Parts: sequence; C-alpha cells; structure tokens
Amino acid sequence: MENYGNVILVIDISSNSVKVGLVSEDLEVVDFKRQKLNIINEDIDGFVKSLDMDILWNKIVNGIDHILHKGRNQNLNVIGISSCAQRIASVFLDQEGNVVYGGPNIDIRGLDSAYLIEDEFSEKDLFEITGHSPSFLFTLARLLWFREEEEKNYAKINKVLMLDDWVIHQLTGKYVTDYSSAAESQLLDIKKREWSSEIIETFDFNPDIFPDIVESGTIVGDLKPELVNNFNMKNVNIPIIKTGGDTQATLLGMGAIDEGDLGISLGTTTPLHVVVNKPIIDPSRNYWTSCHVVKGKWLLEGHAGNTGASYNWFKQCFLSNSKDNPDFMMDKYLKSSPPGALSTFAFLGPENMNIKNQTSIKRGIFTFQPPIMISEELPNIEDFARSVLENIAFGIFENYQALKNLVNIELATFCAGGMAKSEEFNKLLVNVLNADISIPLERDSAFIGVAMNSLKALDIYSDYKAIIKELIKYENLRSDPKISELYKSIYLDWKNLKNKMDQL
Repeated sequence: MENYGNVILVIDISSNSVKVGLVSEDLEVVDFKRQKLNIINEDIDGFVKSLDMDILWNKIVNGIDHILHKGRNQNLNVIGISSCAQRIASVFLDQEGNVVYGGPNIDIRGLDSAYLIEDEFSEKDLFEITGHSPSFLFTLARLLWFREEEEKNYAKINKVLMLDDWVIHQLTGKYVTDYSSAAESQLLDIKKREWSSEIIETFDFNPDIFPDIVESGTIVGDLKPELVNNFNMKNVNIPIIKTGGDTQATLLGMGAIDEGDLGISLGTTTPLHVVVNKPIIDPSRNYWTSCHVVKGKWLLEGHAGNTGASYNWFKQCFLSNSKDNPDFMMDKYLKSSPPGALSTFAFLGPENMNIKNQTSIKRGIFTFQPPIMISEELPNIEDFARSVLENIAFGIFENYQALKNLVNIELATFCAGGMAKSEEFNKLLVNVLNADISIPLERDSAFIGVAMNSLKALDIYSDYKAIIKELIKYENLRSDPKISELYKSIYLDWKNLKNKMDQL
C-alpha cells in the first residue's frame, strides 16, 4: 500500500454485500473490505424479509477497523466519511434510536397492505405524486403493514429512514435523509421535492417521523466522539457527508450528471437511468422517476431485471468445476461463439421493465438446435454462455430504447459495475445498443461517486464537472455497424421467441 495521505472513508451497502473502503483525493481506491450481506427470510414464501441491523452495523465497524488498521503504517489521514446503500431498503427506529424494523430492497411484506393504498389513491394519482409503483415494494406499504399486522411495533416508530439514512444516523446520531434516498420511499412528492403532505394526511401519519431532507453532498455532522476513539482516528472532527442511493452514486461515479446522460449500472440487477432537468412522469406508469444526487437533476429509470444474477447463476451451475477463473472462461466463450450463438437463445429474466406484471410465473428457458437436427454445427457450452450474455444485453436494449423514446433527446451513454469488467461483454453490449459507450476505468463506480460527493462537500473541488474532467478516465467504445445490423435481426428472433415463451 502506497502513502496516499488524505483519504475518504466510503461505506457501500449493496444488494448482496457490505463494502468499506478508502479512496484517495485523486479517486484511486486505496483499499477495501467486502463482507456478505445476510438477509433473513421470515416466512416460507420468501415475501417477508429483514436485516439483522446489529450484525450489519458490526460488519461496518469490522470493515472500518480492518482497513484503518492496514493503513495505519501508511500515514493515511481520513478527511471525511460518506456512504451509499441499496435503494428501497428502509429502517424504522423508536424514541431511543433502537431498531424496530430493518428491511432490504426485496422485502415485499407490503403486498398484504397494498389494498389500503389502492382504497385511497388510484394508480395514476399515486404515480403522478411519487413517480413509483407498484405500492407493495416501498416504505409506504411497509409502514401500513406494521400498522395493520404489528400494532405494538408500529406504535414504537419514531423515525422512518432509508438504509443510507440509518448509516448516517449510526455515524452522527442525526436524523436526516437526502432527495435520492427519499425519492425511493413512495412518500416523496417527486415534483415538489418534499414529503407528500397528501399521502401523510391521507394515512394520518405523524409528519415528525419523517426526517429533514438535505441535498446530497451536504455535511450533516461529525463522527461521534466514541467512534473516533474506537477507531483510533487521528482527527477529532471528521465530517460526515450525505450521499444516498447506491445507484445514484454509481451514476455520479461514471460521470452521468448532465441532461441526456444515460447510465447503465451493471450489478446484480441492471437499472438504466437517463438524467433530465425536470421530472418526467411516464404516461404508461411503468418507468420510475427519481432524484439524482446532483442538485436540480431528476432520473427516469428503466430496469432490465436480474442480469448479474443470471450471469452468476450460469457460472455457478456450469463452470464451478473449472480450474480457470469463471469470468475468464465467460470472456473466452464469447470470443469463441458467433453472434446469435448458433440460434441458441436464453430467456432467464432480463427484459424490458414491466412493473404491472409482477405476479406471473416466470420460466427459465434455453432454446437451441437439438442433436437430432442435421446440421454441421450444434451448440456447445460456448454458445450457451453467449446466449446468456445476449439475453442480458437484449434486456438492457429494450429499456434503453424505451427511455430514448420517452425523453426524445440525444443520449450520451455510460456504463459501469461488475459486469463492465468484462471487455468482451462490453463489446457485445455496445453492438447490441448500436451506441458509443463511455466506461470509466474504475468500474466500481459507487465508491467513486461517494468519494466525488465528499470532495465537493469538503470544497476540495468546486463542482462535479471539474472532478470528472480532471480525475475520471474513460475507455470509449464504438459500435461496429455490421455487427450492430446483424444484431437487429438476432434480437427480433429472440423477441419473437420470447413472446411465445411468455405464453407457457
């Protein structure tokens, strides 16, 4: 580990991991520790899920201890701390700040209470206010579930926080949220950028349970003195900066901050966000509207579904016994198999966002030429691997096209995240989209976005554009017109088959 001097301590709670790291002032990741995020299933059906917040906090503390201990001999100086966390996840606290409930982004206990929302608001009216649906996913429905199912615990609720807000509370003792976090609760008026008085009054919530909202990039306090002592920090006053949603931080870290910038976040799932200067409400009420971490910017979101999850499933099922690195093997297979994978198609979930159809049973399907066919070439493992990755790219393409049509402005496309580390997948994606893509050299953009937010809050840089211009380096990929043209017909074959498969 080199001598980096001043560093920012970054905490990132994603869908499946807890990461704590140090990022230098020139946005180089100095070190990080990753730990698994454990999610508790509270019912047989898997609808009701929760987080053990004591275990989660211990992992954050252990992560901080670990990286600070490693960096102690390197003369590192922590000048600020910030965090981001999975969107939609929420935490309810009592009067003393103890956890009443902590739930991940996949807790859908609100399914049992969504009817209470439907009795008061039409789907159209609620979407116009919040830019989000279906109701059962969000904090609003979870609150109503506790009111209906666990009255004693509901009576204890003193503060309603999103997951990143809770991290900030643990670090400072303050109750505060930011617009990027609050927008994912289905309680924020997305146009007015304030807690919706209409929703709060309709359900007779105490307005005091909702924290004050600040802009992302605001210093909200200092690290608690007892934590300064516990971590044996050099500085006594260490500022804590509010960032917010992990996806919004990823967009910032890849440089998607101006109107028309479209960011593709390749994680366990793949949301796509186009940056806009005003809130655009999808008339079909399918694509979400949220707030960016950049002041005065909104986001219109499409979601391709379980992309990274499909990729990891294939590796675990078919490549786990290989002596070679599975990611290396997937890249090798992509090089070996032609576009279309010898008419081998995968249907594993990635597709156009369709929030109005959350109840149909999905089937994972491969279609391919069977061995009984008279053919010179039959598909093998390389072709099945390519079909999985083409399925992912096609799901992203459908959302890309939908967002492009909705905003009707010229797009500049950015991409980052775990799967963006695959050069071969990047080449596949750029040709399926038939669009140039800018990919930051540091693919873990959530860390970078949180650090950028801190650099601006600490007045080390005047604005985000200055940071991007000076510190973010890109790999710029251009599509090959011939391959993109070929993928038009391959996609249509995949889509026609998918329409038939959806009827099964």
